[in-house]
Amino acid sequence: MSTHHPFTVTGVRVFDGRDDLDVTCVRVVDGRIDALGDATVAAEGDVLVDGRGGTLLPGLIDAHVHLLPGCTQLAAVFGVTTVIDQFSKPEVIEPETAAVRASARGVGPVRADLRTSGIGATAPGGHPTMAYAPLPYVSKAADAAAFVNARVGEGATHLKVIYDNGAGALLDIPTLDAATIEALVREAHRLGLPVVAHASTAAGAVTVARCGVDVLAHAPFDAMSDDEVDAVAAAGCAVIATLAVVDGFPGPDGVLPLLAEPGPAGRLPARWRRVLDRQARRWMPPQPPNGAAARRNTLALLRAGVPVLAGTDAPNPGLVFGASLHRELRHLVAAGLRPAEALAAATAVPAEVFGLADRGRVAVGRRADLVLVDGDPTERVDATQEVRATWVAGRRVEPDAYPGSRAERDGITWLRATNEKIIAAMRERWPGLPAPEQVVREDGEPLGRLVPAAGGWQAVTVFGAPLGEVTAREEARETLLTTGLSCLAEPWWARPVDETSWRRARLLEVRPDRVRLRWTDPMAEQPASGQWFDLDDVDLSYTRPPE
Repeated sequence: MSTHHPFTVTGVRVFDGRDDLDVTCVRVVDGRIDALGDATVAAEGDVLVDGRGGTLLPGLIDAHVHLLPGCTQLAAVFGVTTVIDQFSKPEVIEPETAAVRASARGVGPVRADLRTSGIGATAPGGHPTMAYAPLPYVSKAADAAAFVNARVGEGATHLKVIYDNGAGALLDIPTLDAATIEALVREAHRLGLPVVAHASTAAGAVTVARCGVDVLAHAPFDAMSDDEVDAVAAAGCAVIATLAVVDGFPGPDGVLPLLAEPGPAGRLPARWRRVLDRQARRWMPPQPPNGAAARRNTLALLRAGVPVLAGTDAPNPGLVFGASLHRELRHLVAAGLRPAEALAAATAVPAEVFGLADRGRVAVGRRADLVLVDGDPTERVDATQEVRATWVAGRRVEPDAYPGSRAERDGITWLRATNEKIIAAMRERWPGLPAPEQVVREDGEPLGRLVPAAGGWQAVTVFGAPLGEVTAREEARETLLTTGLSCLAEPWWARPVDETSWRRARLLEVRPDRVRLRWTDPMAEQPASGQWFDLDDVDLSYTRPPE
Protein backbone atom coordinates (compact mmCIF):
# COMPACT_ATOMS: atom_id res chain seq x y z
CA MET A 1 0.00 0.00 0.00
CA SER A 2 1.42 3.39 -0.98
CA THR A 3 1.78 5.95 1.80
CA HIS A 4 2.25 8.91 -0.53
CA HIS A 5 1.19 10.28 -3.91
CA PRO A 6 3.69 9.84 -6.78
CA PHE A 7 5.89 12.91 -7.15
CA THR A 8 8.73 14.19 -9.31
CA VAL A 9 11.46 16.57 -8.22
CA THR A 10 12.20 18.79 -11.23
CA GLY A 11 14.97 21.11 -12.37
CA VAL A 12 17.37 19.88 -9.69
CA ARG A 13 21.05 19.04 -9.44
CA VAL A 14 21.46 15.40 -8.31
CA PHE A 15 24.32 13.99 -6.23
CA ASP A 16 23.93 10.23 -6.13
CA GLY A 17 26.06 9.53 -3.03
CA ARG A 18 29.34 9.41 -4.95
CA ASP A 19 29.08 11.74 -7.95
CA ASP A 20 26.87 14.28 -9.68
CA LEU A 21 24.41 12.69 -12.11
CA ASP A 22 23.62 14.08 -15.54
CA VAL A 23 19.89 14.27 -14.77
CA THR A 24 17.54 17.03 -13.64
CA CYS A 25 14.44 15.11 -12.52
CA VAL A 26 13.78 12.25 -10.11
CA ARG A 27 10.42 10.46 -9.99
CA VAL A 28 9.22 8.60 -6.86
CA VAL A 29 6.44 6.00 -6.70
CA ASP A 30 5.45 3.77 -3.77
CA GLY A 31 8.45 4.75 -1.66
CA ARG A 32 11.02 3.92 -4.35
CA ILE A 33 12.90 5.88 -6.98
CA ASP A 34 11.03 5.08 -10.18
CA ALA A 35 12.92 7.06 -12.81
CA LEU A 36 15.81 9.47 -13.38
CA GLY A 37 16.16 11.80 -16.35
CA ASP A 38 14.73 15.02 -17.72
CA ALA A 39 11.25 16.51 -17.46
CA THR A 40 9.79 13.65 -19.51
CA VAL A 41 10.06 11.23 -16.54
CA ALA A 42 7.16 12.98 -14.78
CA ALA A 43 3.81 11.27 -15.28
CA GLU A 44 0.40 12.86 -15.50
CA GLY A 45 -0.96 13.48 -12.02
CA ASP A 46 2.42 13.56 -10.29
CA VAL A 47 2.99 16.14 -7.60
CA LEU A 48 5.78 18.35 -8.97
CA VAL A 49 8.44 19.58 -6.55
CA ASP A 50 10.45 22.54 -7.82
CA GLY A 51 14.13 21.74 -7.25
CA ARG A 52 15.60 24.73 -9.06
CA GLY A 53 18.60 26.19 -7.26
CA GLY A 54 18.98 23.10 -5.12
CA THR A 55 20.63 19.71 -4.93
CA LEU A 56 18.90 16.39 -4.33
CA LEU A 57 20.96 13.99 -2.20
CA PRO A 58 20.40 10.53 -0.78
CA GLY A 59 18.93 10.81 2.70
CA LEU A 60 21.72 11.32 5.20
CA ILE A 61 22.86 8.47 7.46
CA ASP A 62 24.22 9.11 10.96
CA ALA A 63 26.36 6.04 11.65
CA HIS A 64 26.83 6.67 15.39
CA VAL A 65 24.01 7.63 17.74
CA HIS A 66 22.56 6.46 21.05
CA LEU A 67 18.79 6.43 21.16
CA LEU A 68 16.39 8.69 23.02
CA PRO A 69 12.60 8.60 22.76
CA GLY A 70 11.57 10.45 19.62
CA CYS A 71 15.10 10.78 18.24
CA THR A 72 14.15 9.30 14.87
CA GLN A 73 11.51 11.98 14.37
CA LEU A 74 13.94 14.76 15.32
CA ALA A 75 16.68 13.38 13.05
CA ALA A 76 14.35 13.45 10.05
CA VAL A 77 13.71 17.18 10.54
CA PHE A 78 17.33 17.77 9.51
CA GLY A 79 17.50 15.44 6.51
CA VAL A 80 18.81 12.38 8.35
CA THR A 81 16.77 9.43 7.12
CA THR A 82 18.65 6.56 8.83
CA VAL A 83 20.26 6.45 12.27
CA ILE A 84 22.58 3.63 13.32
CA ASP A 85 22.49 3.10 17.06
CA GLN A 86 25.75 2.05 18.70
CA PHE A 87 24.58 1.06 22.21
CA SER A 88 21.13 1.38 23.70
CA LYS A 89 18.92 -0.74 25.93
CA PRO A 90 15.65 -2.47 25.04
CA GLU A 91 13.49 -0.05 27.05
CA VAL A 92 14.22 2.70 24.52
CA ILE A 93 14.93 0.54 21.45
CA GLU A 94 11.59 -1.27 21.47
CA PRO A 95 9.22 1.72 21.53
CA GLU A 96 11.37 3.67 19.09
CA THR A 97 11.49 0.71 16.71
CA ALA A 98 7.72 0.31 16.99
CA ALA A 99 7.24 3.99 16.16
CA VAL A 100 9.55 3.68 13.12
CA ARG A 101 7.60 0.65 11.87
CA ALA A 102 4.30 2.48 12.31
CA SER A 103 5.69 5.44 10.40
CA ALA A 104 6.69 3.10 7.56
CA ARG A 105 3.03 2.05 7.36
CA GLY A 106 1.98 5.69 7.12
CA VAL A 107 0.89 5.92 10.76
CA GLY A 108 2.13 8.90 12.75
CA PRO A 109 4.83 11.42 11.89
CA VAL A 110 7.63 10.61 9.45
CA ARG A 111 10.71 9.19 11.18
CA ALA A 112 14.20 8.19 10.18
CA ASP A 113 14.77 4.47 9.80
CA LEU A 114 16.70 2.72 12.56
CA ARG A 115 19.41 0.07 12.94
CA THR A 116 20.76 -0.92 16.34
CA SER A 117 23.49 -2.88 18.08
CA GLY A 118 21.38 -3.20 21.20
CA ILE A 119 23.51 -3.46 24.33
CA GLY A 120 27.22 -3.42 23.59
CA ALA A 121 29.66 -6.03 24.87
CA THR A 122 31.74 -4.66 27.72
CA ALA A 123 33.60 -6.03 30.73
CA PRO A 124 32.01 -5.94 34.19
CA GLY A 125 32.19 -2.30 35.30
CA GLY A 126 33.59 -1.24 31.94
CA HIS A 127 32.64 1.69 29.75
CA PRO A 128 29.79 2.82 29.54
CA THR A 129 28.49 1.34 32.79
CA MET A 130 27.87 4.81 34.25
CA ALA A 131 25.19 5.53 31.64
CA TYR A 132 23.60 2.11 31.20
CA ALA A 133 23.90 0.02 34.37
CA PRO A 134 22.46 -2.45 35.08
CA LEU A 135 23.36 -4.37 31.94
CA PRO A 136 24.64 -7.82 30.94
CA TYR A 137 28.43 -8.04 30.86
CA VAL A 138 30.93 -10.26 29.06
CA SER A 139 33.57 -11.64 31.44
CA LYS A 140 35.40 -14.13 29.23
CA ALA A 141 35.54 -15.61 25.75
CA ALA A 142 33.17 -18.43 26.75
CA ASP A 143 30.43 -15.82 27.31
CA ALA A 144 30.58 -14.57 23.72
CA ALA A 145 28.12 -16.87 21.95
CA ALA A 146 25.35 -16.44 24.52
CA PHE A 147 25.82 -12.66 24.57
CA VAL A 148 25.71 -12.27 20.79
CA ASN A 149 22.69 -14.54 20.42
CA ALA A 150 20.83 -12.60 23.10
CA ARG A 151 21.42 -9.37 21.16
CA VAL A 152 20.19 -10.97 17.94
CA GLY A 153 17.09 -12.09 19.82
CA GLU A 154 16.51 -8.45 20.80
CA GLY A 155 16.71 -7.33 17.18
CA ALA A 156 20.35 -6.25 16.86
CA THR A 157 21.50 -5.62 13.30
CA HIS A 158 25.20 -5.42 14.24
CA LEU A 159 27.34 -5.94 17.34
CA LYS A 160 29.12 -3.29 19.41
CA VAL A 161 32.19 -4.19 21.49
CA ILE A 162 34.05 -1.96 23.93
CA TYR A 163 37.84 -1.97 24.21
CA ASP A 164 38.75 0.96 26.45
CA ASN A 165 40.73 0.80 29.69
CA GLY A 166 40.46 4.54 30.21
CA ALA A 167 44.10 5.23 29.43
CA GLY A 168 43.17 7.86 26.86
CA ALA A 169 41.50 9.87 29.64
CA LEU A 170 44.05 9.03 32.34
CA LEU A 171 41.62 6.57 33.95
CA ASP A 172 41.82 2.91 34.91
CA ILE A 173 38.66 0.95 34.09
CA PRO A 174 38.01 -2.71 33.24
CA THR A 175 37.89 -3.72 29.59
CA LEU A 176 37.52 -6.80 27.41
CA ASP A 177 40.67 -8.71 26.49
CA ALA A 178 41.65 -9.53 22.92
CA ALA A 179 40.66 -13.20 23.17
CA THR A 180 37.13 -12.25 24.25
CA ILE A 181 36.80 -9.71 21.44
CA GLU A 182 37.92 -12.34 18.93
CA ALA A 183 35.30 -14.76 20.26
CA LEU A 184 32.60 -12.07 19.98
CA VAL A 185 33.66 -11.28 16.43
CA ARG A 186 33.59 -14.95 15.39
CA GLU A 187 30.05 -15.45 16.71
CA ALA A 188 28.76 -12.20 15.23
CA HIS A 189 30.23 -13.00 11.83
CA ARG A 190 28.82 -16.52 11.99
CA LEU A 191 25.39 -14.92 12.36
CA GLY A 192 26.05 -12.36 9.61
CA LEU A 193 26.44 -9.32 11.86
CA PRO A 194 29.13 -6.68 11.30
CA VAL A 195 31.08 -5.69 14.42
CA VAL A 196 31.71 -2.11 15.56
CA ALA A 197 34.40 -1.49 18.18
CA HIS A 198 34.78 1.42 20.54
CA ALA A 199 38.49 2.07 21.04
CA SER A 200 39.54 5.60 21.91
CA THR A 201 43.31 5.32 21.38
CA ALA A 202 45.49 4.54 18.37
CA ALA A 203 46.91 1.45 20.07
CA GLY A 204 43.39 0.26 20.92
CA ALA A 205 42.27 0.76 17.32
CA VAL A 206 45.07 -1.48 16.08
CA THR A 207 44.23 -4.15 18.66
CA VAL A 208 40.55 -4.39 17.74
CA ALA A 209 41.32 -4.22 14.03
CA ARG A 210 43.59 -7.25 14.42
CA CYS A 211 40.78 -8.99 16.33
CA GLY A 212 38.70 -8.83 13.15
CA VAL A 213 36.18 -6.06 13.87
CA ASP A 214 34.67 -4.36 10.84
CA VAL A 215 34.27 -0.77 11.99
CA LEU A 216 35.96 1.57 14.47
CA ALA A 217 33.31 3.58 16.33
CA HIS A 218 35.60 6.64 16.54
CA ALA A 219 38.69 8.04 14.91
CA PRO A 220 41.32 7.63 17.68
CA PHE A 221 41.70 10.69 19.86
CA ASP A 222 45.52 10.50 20.00
CA ALA A 223 47.88 10.71 17.03
CA MET A 224 48.29 7.55 14.95
CA SER A 225 51.68 6.58 13.55
CA ASP A 226 52.02 5.57 9.92
CA ASP A 227 52.38 1.94 11.02
CA GLU A 228 49.16 2.13 13.04
CA VAL A 229 47.28 3.65 10.10
CA ASP A 230 48.62 0.91 7.82
CA ALA A 231 47.63 -1.80 10.32
CA VAL A 232 44.02 -0.61 10.45
CA ALA A 233 43.88 -0.34 6.68
CA ALA A 234 45.40 -3.80 6.20
CA ALA A 235 42.76 -5.29 8.51
CA GLY A 236 39.99 -3.99 6.25
CA CYS A 237 38.33 -1.82 8.88
CA ALA A 238 36.13 1.20 8.28
CA VAL A 239 36.01 4.14 10.73
CA ILE A 240 33.16 6.34 11.96
CA ALA A 241 34.91 9.68 12.43
CA THR A 242 32.68 11.27 15.14
CA LEU A 243 34.71 14.48 14.84
CA ALA A 244 31.70 16.49 16.08
CA VAL A 245 32.20 15.27 19.66
CA VAL A 246 34.30 18.41 20.22
CA ASP A 247 31.10 20.42 19.74
CA GLY A 248 30.31 19.57 23.35
CA PHE A 249 32.57 22.42 24.42
CA PRO A 250 31.63 26.09 23.97
CA GLY A 251 33.68 28.60 22.04
CA PRO A 252 35.25 31.75 23.51
CA ASP A 253 31.80 33.39 23.46
CA GLY A 254 30.42 30.68 25.75
CA VAL A 255 28.11 29.34 23.03
CA LEU A 256 28.14 25.72 21.88
CA PRO A 257 29.14 25.45 18.19
CA LEU A 258 25.81 24.04 17.00
CA LEU A 259 23.99 27.15 18.22
CA ALA A 260 26.43 29.29 16.23
CA GLU A 261 25.41 27.59 12.95
CA PRO A 262 22.58 29.70 11.47
CA GLY A 263 21.07 26.85 9.43
CA PRO A 264 20.69 24.11 12.08
CA ALA A 265 20.22 26.57 14.94
CA GLY A 266 17.33 28.21 13.10
CA ARG A 267 15.58 24.84 12.75
CA LEU A 268 16.30 23.62 16.29
CA PRO A 269 13.17 23.41 18.43
CA ALA A 270 13.23 25.90 21.28
CA ARG A 271 13.42 23.21 23.96
CA TRP A 272 16.56 21.75 22.38
CA ARG A 273 18.11 25.21 22.17
CA ARG A 274 17.50 25.48 25.92
CA VAL A 275 19.16 22.06 26.43
CA LEU A 276 22.25 23.30 24.59
CA ASP A 277 22.25 26.57 26.48
CA ARG A 278 22.26 24.69 29.81
CA GLN A 279 24.96 22.31 28.59
CA ALA A 280 27.19 25.26 27.68
CA ARG A 281 27.08 26.37 31.34
CA ARG A 282 27.82 22.95 32.86
CA TRP A 283 31.01 22.23 34.76
CA MET A 284 33.80 21.20 32.38
CA PRO A 285 37.49 20.41 32.69
CA PRO A 286 39.71 23.48 32.21
CA GLN A 287 41.34 22.19 29.00
CA PRO A 288 38.74 20.89 26.54
CA PRO A 289 39.92 18.72 23.62
CA ASN A 290 40.42 20.38 20.24
CA GLY A 291 40.04 17.26 18.10
CA ALA A 292 43.14 17.96 16.00
CA ALA A 293 44.56 14.44 16.35
CA ALA A 294 41.24 12.83 15.42
CA ARG A 295 40.99 15.04 12.33
CA ARG A 296 44.52 14.12 11.20
CA ASN A 297 43.82 10.44 11.85
CA THR A 298 40.61 10.57 9.81
CA LEU A 299 42.34 11.99 6.76
CA ALA A 300 45.30 9.61 7.08
CA LEU A 301 42.98 6.61 7.34
CA LEU A 302 40.95 7.73 4.33
CA ARG A 303 44.06 8.23 2.20
CA ALA A 304 45.23 4.74 3.27
CA GLY A 305 42.04 3.27 1.83
CA VAL A 306 39.93 3.05 5.00
CA PRO A 307 36.24 3.87 4.38
CA VAL A 308 35.23 6.89 6.48
CA LEU A 309 31.68 7.23 7.80
CA ALA A 310 30.02 10.28 9.31
CA GLY A 311 28.63 9.89 12.81
CA THR A 312 27.85 12.27 15.64
CA ASP A 313 27.67 10.27 18.89
CA ALA A 314 24.46 12.19 19.71
CA PRO A 315 23.08 12.89 22.27
CA ASN A 316 26.38 13.59 24.03
CA PRO A 317 26.68 17.22 25.23
CA GLY A 318 26.43 19.75 22.42
CA LEU A 319 25.08 17.18 19.96
CA VAL A 320 21.50 16.99 18.67
CA PHE A 321 20.05 14.24 16.48
CA GLY A 322 20.05 15.26 12.82
CA ALA A 323 21.35 18.78 13.32
CA SER A 324 24.83 17.72 14.43
CA LEU A 325 25.44 15.59 11.35
CA HIS A 326 25.76 18.82 9.37
CA ARG A 327 28.47 19.92 11.80
CA GLU A 328 30.14 16.51 11.34
CA LEU A 329 30.28 17.16 7.58
CA ARG A 330 31.98 20.49 8.19
CA HIS A 331 34.50 18.82 10.52
CA LEU A 332 35.27 16.22 7.85
CA VAL A 333 35.98 18.93 5.29
CA ALA A 334 38.08 20.80 7.86
CA ALA A 335 40.06 17.57 8.30
CA GLY A 336 40.93 17.63 4.60
CA LEU A 337 38.18 15.61 2.91
CA ARG A 338 36.72 17.02 -0.28
CA PRO A 339 33.04 17.98 0.06
CA ALA A 340 31.99 15.06 -2.13
CA GLU A 341 33.99 12.67 0.09
CA ALA A 342 32.28 14.09 3.19
CA LEU A 343 28.86 13.67 1.56
CA ALA A 344 29.69 10.08 0.63
CA ALA A 345 30.63 9.50 4.28
CA ALA A 346 27.03 10.32 5.20
CA THR A 347 25.31 8.48 2.34
CA ALA A 348 26.85 5.79 0.13
CA VAL A 349 29.66 4.68 2.44
CA PRO A 350 27.64 3.87 5.59
CA ALA A 351 25.03 2.13 3.42
CA GLU A 352 27.75 -0.08 1.94
CA VAL A 353 29.53 -0.75 5.25
CA PHE A 354 26.33 -1.70 7.10
CA GLY A 355 24.80 -3.65 4.24
CA LEU A 356 21.95 -1.22 3.58
CA ALA A 357 21.73 -2.05 -0.10
CA ASP A 358 18.40 -0.28 -0.57
CA ARG A 359 19.61 3.23 0.30
CA GLY A 360 22.57 5.60 0.29
CA ARG A 361 22.40 6.25 -3.48
CA VAL A 362 20.02 8.02 -5.85
CA ALA A 363 19.28 5.18 -8.26
CA VAL A 364 16.23 3.52 -9.76
CA GLY A 365 14.80 0.94 -7.39
CA ARG A 366 16.39 2.38 -4.24
CA ARG A 367 14.34 3.64 -1.31
CA ALA A 368 13.19 7.19 -1.80
CA ASP A 369 15.16 8.44 1.18
CA LEU A 370 15.98 11.87 -0.20
CA VAL A 371 16.91 15.35 0.99
CA LEU A 372 16.63 18.52 -1.08
CA VAL A 373 18.95 21.34 -0.03
CA ASP A 374 19.60 24.83 -1.33
CA GLY A 375 22.82 25.36 -3.27
CA ASP A 376 25.53 22.87 -4.16
CA PRO A 377 27.05 20.99 -1.20
CA THR A 378 29.69 19.41 -3.47
CA GLU A 379 31.19 22.90 -3.68
CA ARG A 380 30.28 24.18 -0.20
CA VAL A 381 29.43 21.37 2.19
CA ASP A 382 27.55 23.59 4.62
CA ALA A 383 24.86 23.94 1.95
CA THR A 384 23.43 20.73 3.49
CA GLN A 385 22.31 22.87 6.42
CA GLU A 386 19.71 24.58 4.22
CA VAL A 387 17.25 21.71 4.08
CA ARG A 388 14.33 22.47 1.80
CA ALA A 389 12.56 19.09 2.01
CA THR A 390 13.17 15.54 3.22
CA TRP A 391 11.46 12.29 2.27
CA VAL A 392 11.72 8.93 4.07
CA ALA A 393 10.59 6.11 1.79
CA GLY A 394 8.71 8.72 -0.20
CA ARG A 395 6.88 10.31 2.75
CA ARG A 396 7.64 13.99 3.18
CA VAL A 397 8.81 15.11 6.60
CA GLU A 398 6.72 17.78 8.32
CA PRO A 399 9.23 19.64 10.54
CA ASP A 400 6.52 21.41 12.56
CA ALA A 401 5.17 18.07 13.85
CA TYR A 402 8.05 17.62 16.30
CA PRO A 403 8.33 20.82 18.43
CA GLY A 404 6.09 20.57 21.48
CA SER A 405 5.21 16.94 20.77
CA ARG A 406 5.19 14.13 23.30
CA ALA A 407 8.21 12.71 21.47
CA GLU A 408 10.18 15.89 22.15
CA ARG A 409 9.20 16.05 25.81
CA ASP A 410 9.95 12.38 26.43
CA GLY A 411 13.34 12.65 24.72
CA ILE A 412 14.47 15.64 26.78
CA THR A 413 13.20 14.05 30.00
CA TRP A 414 15.12 10.85 29.19
CA LEU A 415 18.28 12.83 28.41
CA ARG A 416 18.07 14.72 31.70
CA ALA A 417 17.59 11.51 33.70
CA THR A 418 20.51 9.82 31.93
CA ASN A 419 22.81 12.78 32.52
CA GLU A 420 21.88 12.89 36.20
CA LYS A 421 22.65 9.17 36.45
CA ILE A 422 26.06 9.65 34.82
CA ILE A 423 26.93 12.60 37.03
CA ALA A 424 25.93 10.71 40.18
CA ALA A 425 28.08 7.74 39.12
CA MET A 426 31.04 9.99 38.37
CA ARG A 427 30.84 11.64 41.78
CA GLU A 428 30.62 8.27 43.48
CA ARG A 429 33.80 7.16 41.70
CA TRP A 430 35.58 10.51 42.02
CA PRO A 431 34.34 12.21 45.20
CA GLY A 432 36.48 15.29 44.55
CA LEU A 433 34.41 16.39 41.55
CA PRO A 434 32.39 19.57 42.18
CA ALA A 435 28.80 18.80 43.15
CA PRO A 436 25.64 20.89 43.68
CA GLU A 437 25.19 22.11 47.25
CA GLN A 438 21.91 22.85 49.01
CA VAL A 439 21.81 26.24 50.78
CA VAL A 440 19.40 26.73 53.70
CA ARG A 441 18.68 29.44 56.26
CA GLU A 442 19.49 28.95 59.93
CA ASP A 443 15.91 27.79 60.50
CA GLY A 444 16.25 25.13 57.77
CA GLU A 445 14.27 26.97 55.09
CA PRO A 446 15.69 26.02 51.63
CA LEU A 447 17.06 28.98 49.69
CA GLY A 448 18.29 27.21 46.58
CA ARG A 449 21.40 25.44 45.35
CA LEU A 450 24.94 26.21 44.32
CA VAL A 451 25.63 24.45 41.02
CA PRO A 452 29.13 24.00 39.57
CA ALA A 453 29.30 25.64 36.16
CA ALA A 454 31.80 26.60 33.50
CA GLY A 455 33.99 29.23 35.14
CA GLY A 456 32.67 29.02 38.69
CA TRP A 457 29.38 28.50 40.53
CA GLN A 458 25.79 29.37 39.68
CA ALA A 459 23.23 30.34 42.31
CA VAL A 460 19.96 28.56 41.48
CA THR A 461 16.53 29.09 43.05
CA VAL A 462 14.45 26.38 44.70
CA PHE A 463 12.56 26.05 41.40
CA GLY A 464 15.70 25.73 39.25
CA ALA A 465 16.07 29.23 37.78
CA PRO A 466 19.51 30.91 37.81
CA LEU A 467 20.07 33.92 40.05
CA GLY A 468 22.77 36.27 38.79
CA GLU A 469 25.88 35.37 36.88
CA VAL A 470 28.37 32.55 37.35
CA THR A 471 30.75 33.69 40.08
CA ALA A 472 33.04 32.41 42.79
CA ARG A 473 31.44 29.95 45.19
CA GLU A 474 31.17 32.30 48.16
CA GLU A 475 29.71 35.08 46.05
CA ALA A 476 27.08 32.72 44.64
CA ARG A 477 26.29 31.56 48.17
CA GLU A 478 25.85 35.15 49.31
CA THR A 479 23.43 35.74 46.42
CA LEU A 480 21.22 32.92 47.71
CA LEU A 481 21.42 34.08 51.32
CA THR A 482 20.33 37.59 50.42
CA THR A 483 17.99 36.94 47.49
CA GLY A 484 16.96 33.27 47.53
CA LEU A 485 13.63 33.93 49.31
CA SER A 486 12.99 37.60 48.62
CA CYS A 487 13.13 37.01 44.86
CA LEU A 488 9.97 34.88 45.15
CA ALA A 489 7.97 37.98 45.99
CA GLU A 490 9.45 40.09 43.20
CA PRO A 491 8.36 40.21 39.55
CA TRP A 492 10.35 38.03 37.15
CA TRP A 493 10.89 38.06 33.42
CA ALA A 494 9.43 35.05 31.65
CA ARG A 495 9.38 33.79 28.07
CA PRO A 496 7.40 30.69 27.05
CA VAL A 497 9.41 28.57 24.63
CA ASP A 498 6.99 29.20 21.75
CA GLU A 499 7.33 33.00 22.11
CA THR A 500 10.15 35.35 21.18
CA SER A 501 9.60 38.19 23.65
CA TRP A 502 10.11 38.39 27.41
CA ARG A 503 7.22 39.49 29.63
CA ARG A 504 6.96 40.54 33.27
CA ALA A 505 5.25 38.01 35.55
CA ARG A 506 4.55 37.27 39.22
CA LEU A 507 5.38 33.92 40.76
CA LEU A 508 2.18 32.63 42.35
CA GLU A 509 3.50 29.17 43.22
CA VAL A 510 6.79 27.37 42.67
CA ARG A 511 7.74 23.71 42.68
CA PRO A 512 11.03 22.00 41.81
CA ASP A 513 9.95 21.32 38.23
CA ARG A 514 7.19 23.85 37.49
CA VAL A 515 5.92 27.33 38.29
CA ARG A 516 2.56 29.09 38.27
CA LEU A 517 2.81 32.55 36.72
CA ARG A 518 0.51 35.51 36.28
CA TRP A 519 1.48 38.16 33.75
CA THR A 520 1.68 41.68 35.19
CA ASP A 521 0.23 43.19 32.01
CA PRO A 522 -3.44 43.85 32.90
CA MET A 523 -4.40 43.41 29.22
CA ALA A 524 -2.92 39.91 28.95
CA GLU A 525 -5.41 37.11 28.38
CA GLN A 526 -4.90 34.61 31.19
CA PRO A 527 -6.79 32.66 33.84
CA ALA A 528 -7.40 34.57 37.05
CA SER A 529 -5.37 31.95 38.93
CA GLY A 530 -2.42 32.26 36.55
CA GLN A 531 -0.88 29.56 34.39
CA TRP A 532 1.30 26.57 35.20
CA PHE A 533 4.49 26.04 33.17
CA ASP A 534 6.84 23.11 33.27
CA LEU A 535 10.39 24.44 33.53
CA ASP A 536 11.16 22.91 30.12
CA ASP A 537 8.49 25.20 28.66
CA VAL A 538 9.54 28.62 29.94
CA ASP A 539 12.70 30.72 30.32
CA LEU A 540 12.92 32.68 33.57
CA SER A 541 15.19 35.57 34.53
CA TYR A 542 15.25 37.65 37.72
CA THR A 543 16.82 40.57 35.82
CA ARG A 544 15.68 41.87 32.46
CA PRO A 545 17.43 39.87 29.72
CA PRO A 546 18.75 41.48 26.55
CA GLU A 547 16.25 41.22 23.70
